[in-house]
Amino acid sequence: MATINGVNFESVIDDAVEAAEAVVTDNWDEVKEIVKNIGEGLTNDISFVAKKKTSGEFNEDDAKVFMDDQKMLARIRLRSVAIITLQLAERIWNAIANVFRAATNKALGWEIL
Repeated sequence: MATINGVNFESVIDDAVEAAEAVVTDNWDEVKEIVKNIGEGLTNDISFVAKKKTSGEFNEDDAKVFMDDQKMLARIRLRSVAIITLQLAERIWNAIANVFRAATNKALGWEIL
């Protein structure tokens, strides 16, 4: 799993799954895998942004636009699980994003989530 500027994103995924579990009151077993998958996707996205930052292809605004699209996709994926309401999808996303936000800021030095 990716470590970017000393941030171990495997641990970040574990923390994000734990944070999401705290907001899901029922059917966690049906939600857990998609949450973990979203975390893995975010890790890949952040790794991609880190490479683009290093090469000079992305500035902070470019990274924000890219990550905004990824946030939208994560929300859509959460909503695709039949048992998840729109409100619950948003709470789950916020729990995941809060964990990833701090890690991403530390890894990249940018506020993109």
